[in-house]
Amino acid sequence: MTIDEFWNHIKATKRRDLDEHVERLINRLAKLPPDEILDFEHWWQASSAQAYRWNLWGAAYLINGGCSDDGFMDFRSWLMLQGQKVFDAALANPDSLADLKVEEDEASCECYPATRAWFQATGQDDDYAALDAARKARHPTTQEELARGAPEPTGENWDFDDEGEMRKRLPRLARMYLDRD
Repeated sequence: MTIDEFWNHIKATKRRDLDEHVERLINRLAKLPPDEILDFEHWWQASSAQAYRWNLWGAAYLINGGCSDDGFMDFRSWLMLQGQKVFDAALANPDSLADLKVEEDEASCECYPATRAWFQATGQDDDYAALDAARKARHPTTQEELARGAPEPTGENWDFDDEGEMRKRLPRLARMYLDRD
């Protein structure tokens, strides 16, 4: 599976309702051969890693009214589900997320579409040992990198609780989320 095919699967299942979008994506992926599902997961992880940036974390912090490590992982999942155009625009300029007019605390998705699709396709429900073995066989380098853990996010870190800094770095998002009351 190519990166373009990865994004096409996300685009083809897009719905306004995030839960429906995720379910449609899982069902679509589950129809693929298991190795292709693992390829999708590879691109999911690679895209999530690409979005592991301080400036995007700051955007997530504003949009969601705070953002933990796990919350930032869920934000990146949500961001990928918005599609390639939104994802690429956010990588280039996180303040572009203001165009989406997301309700506070709605930019999050704790979802693992490839994992659920792989279990569905193989019938090996919750057999994580089998899934891990298949992952390592299909994408050994990715699995080694994941085992080492994520490095620090890229870019410059700053204090997300510093309102002035948020306004300087993410002016449109700051106006939307800091000036609400």
